[in-house]
Amino acid sequence: MNNKNRSSSVSLEEMECMQAWVSRLVAGKAGCDGASAKGAERCSGGVPFSFTCGARSSREWLKTETARIESSEWREEKRTHLLRWTDPGTSVSCEMELTEFSRFPAMEWVIRLRNDGSAETDPIGNFKALDIFWKCAKAGEMPELRRSLGSDGRHDDFRYLRDDLRKSMWDAPRTIRMDSATNAAFRKARNGSNLMDDGRTSATWLPFFNLRTGEDGLIGALGWSGQWFAEFAHDGAGKTDVSAGMEHLALKLRPGESIRSPRIVLLYWKGEPIHAHNVFRQFILGFHSPRIDGQVVEVPICNGAWGGTPTQGHLDAIDGIARHGLPYDYYWIDAAWYGTSSKPCPDVFHGDWWITGDWRVNRNYHPNGLKPISEAAHKAGMKFLLWFEPERALHGTPVTLEHPEWFLRRTNDVPLEANENLLLDLGNPKAWQWAVETISALIEENGIDCYREDFNFDPSPFWRNAEKDGRLGMVEIRFVEGLYAFWDELRRRHPGLLIDNCASGGRRLELETIGRSVALWRTDYNCFPHMKADASQVHSVGLNQWLPLNATSPFAEPGDTYQARSAFSSGLVLNIDEFGMKGSKAPDFPWEWLRKTMDEARRLRPLFYGDFYPLTADTFEPESWLAYQLFVPGKGK
Repeated sequence: MNNKNRSSSVSLEEMECMQAWVSRLVAGKAGCDGASAKGAERCSGGVPFSFTCGARSSREWLKTETARIESSEWREEKRTHLLRWTDPGTSVSCEMELTEFSRFPAMEWVIRLRNDGSAETDPIGNFKALDIFWKCAKAGEMPELRRSLGSDGRHDDFRYLRDDLRKSMWDAPRTIRMDSATNAAFRKARNGSNLMDDGRTSATWLPFFNLRTGEDGLIGALGWSGQWFAEFAHDGAGKTDVSAGMEHLALKLRPGESIRSPRIVLLYWKGEPIHAHNVFRQFILGFHSPRIDGQVVEVPICNGAWGGTPTQGHLDAIDGIARHGLPYDYYWIDAAWYGTSSKPCPDVFHGDWWITGDWRVNRNYHPNGLKPISEAAHKAGMKFLLWFEPERALHGTPVTLEHPEWFLRRTNDVPLEANENLLLDLGNPKAWQWAVETISALIEENGIDCYREDFNFDPSPFWRNAEKDGRLGMVEIRFVEGLYAFWDELRRRHPGLLIDNCASGGRRLELETIGRSVALWRTDYNCFPHMKADASQVHSVGLNQWLPLNATSPFAEPGDTYQARSAFSSGLVLNIDEFGMKGSKAPDFPWEWLRKTMDEARRLRPLFYGDFYPLTADTFEPESWLAYQLFVPGKGK
């Protein structure tokens, strides 16, 4: 498995093609046609994005030869070019922040638009952060789109799929589009319910794609924690128009106001598709993975426990872990540790844990707060992880009554009701500051080493309800910017803090979030004991072709090695007890099996940072084998 076409080694030809494309953008040089048929240009000329302002298209004035360009020096294997334009026909100015890389055939960018005038602009719309075409190298070749399902709490989450970009053998053109309408139809057919709509970033599809054109192709990726679209339109003759961006945007910019686009990455590859994915994995590790003390984070092996379990139960569990020498990295307390409810809350099926918004430690369960638990965990050699969901608050909790202006509703057609779900508006500076101060204080007071953020509902109806006429998309943009700034501020205030990104299990995976966090619970399919081990294998094969850093729980009964191994990834959540602190007190609890399983996971962990090779089809069928190989280039491991 170590030949050059099946490894993450980058070829000179791959680098030269992408370097030529970047050069054409920043210096007006021709390029990216060396592999084309009969010398015809294979990729788009001009800037790789577009938008309109009123009836005027950006294509009319955004020219590479008229850009004002500032380029940085190479630093940490990358450099940035700022390309700036001012439209003489409107008051709109545009900036493209373009980054190139010295070791990867990739480029990435973010677009910013600003109103430099003294009056509102005409409506900004049709904003395609990615807008290019790409041609097959040889006549007669048929493009193929490769992508993975999102996280929907199903056995086939993240399944890797391939689609020819043709309708049939007799009808060669085909367009594949991903947006809220097509996703809703897809989800209805898949789940059989209109209630299953979900506009979260990676609920239906991962925002990563591989467009194969014979022996080469492009991997594309988006960074946007909102609603996005992507479209691949093949003309039937080998040319594919590719576009992507924020789905809902139609607004007038006010004087001095600016907006940003989703982040876009393009990576050119030549060889086999699995080579492309392994290059992309190493690119993600190098430039879109969180770091602590300058090093890519090591995804932890965790013991998960329930927040509604009283303090003594946690202390007993930590004592058992220490006495039996279990090498856990983190002690994890999930939901239910907050609020004022006095109801017993032994697990996710009982109690009032779902009432979020009051982030005071519940003194009925934890009379002395959580610090005794974190101190015990630290003494036992573990770090401390705590669950939060700050963006969702139920009406009636103190902050929703004190500052109702900080929260968004799904609809304004009915009066507010007790326990109605509200969305904290992270685009509101005061609401954002409250979130920062509240969470930061809890991190400090309770000795938290990993901040786990859940997000258990679709924000898009709340955004749409809050957006006024002529301002479609602005609430979403400011919210998404606020989320990124919120996480950045927590990491700035608490160096060494790890962020765990949940969102109902893996529904917020995109370029911007994965650079700030890891997904320790990649799918909610693994929440329940009826889950199948084979599904964990399918999840691993699909997700690991894009993202090296992820983890899940096998929900294994003690002694079930097959179930546990099926969930191995770069991290693992292997709980002493899935629901409370009961079984570990049994005299026959298999402590030795647990220790051996954790040792296996720890030995395998470094290999998940290398190359990943599926050896069989990505299938859930129990009659079929599923296998993959991990390989670390240069080390032979």
